[in-house]
Amino acid sequence: MKIPIMKAIPEMILELLKCIEENEGNVFDMKNCIHDYLQRFSGKEMERNIRSDVYGITLPSLRKLQLVIDHGNFIRLNSNGRLLLRSYFTGGFDDFKYQFGRIVYEIDERKCKVISSLIEVSSRLPKQNAVADRDLLSSLLKRGVETYQRDERLRKWLPFLEYVNLIEIKNKDRFQVNIELVENYKLKRAPASFELFEKILFEEYGKLKVKESIYVPIYMLREKVCNLLIEKGYSFNTFDFELFLVAVLNKYSTLKRKKILLSQPGKREEEGMYIEDTYYYFISIYDIKEDKA
Repeated sequence: MKIPIMKAIPEMILELLKCIEENEGNVFDMKNCIHDYLQRFSGKEMERNIRSDVYGITLPSLRKLQLVIDHGNFIRLNSNGRLLLRSYFTGGFDDFKYQFGRIVYEIDERKCKVISSLIEVSSRLPKQNAVADRDLLSSLLKRGVETYQRDERLRKWLPFLEYVNLIEIKNKDRFQVNIELVENYKLKRAPASFELFEKILFEEYGKLKVKESIYVPIYMLREKVCNLLIEKGYSFNTFDFELFLVAVLNKYSTLKRKKILLSQPGKREEEGMYIEDTYYYFISIYDIKEDKA
């Protein structure tokens, strides 16, 4: 397990999302917007490289934060990115950071284990004591995270955790976790009802399915469902989708009227999802005909 390496810093993310959303469909203007913003942000007179700004910094970082879909010149925000902008424009900066924190927390739980490591180490310390970097490193290694002293990946991930208030960095080498916020995220409060999710899931699957095949890429269905729920005013991200989908799978595993199957890709495709360490890319949903005999 490797911590994703971030090329952007957290303070850049909101404006980069705006550049992509405001210029969707116009790649030339989108690239210029990103380049101009990073030029201003750096405060340096020396001209930056536009290709490096877009393809070396912005898109790799937003991809690892699961905020963007980019296939060549087809670049747009995914439902998570749209949710963050909606949160900012309707609820202000604090709501943006809260929703961004939900996403960062889920990525950390799956790929970094920093928060869980800090909680584990701090539980053995006197109350209110921060965790030293060497103890964090030791705990990460025990959890199977590939890291080392002065690891660039870890060094660049920690500011994201601090930015969304999940941790406080003290004296550059000691870290204190925000237990109250972590517990809030762990509750995984349902942003929408299960019944509404189930209804939209089946409806959107029916629209995406083609006559020749019952298999639909999970990411396409996920985007449709999440975007519809966001439009209805729910703060519903892709991790909520995964949680709800597992609940639907469990429900219909014992019911006879409908079958839901997940399938692995023939070759490795991105943007699928893991369930119990198995990677799936396609979903199929179909009714089971009753035996009239």
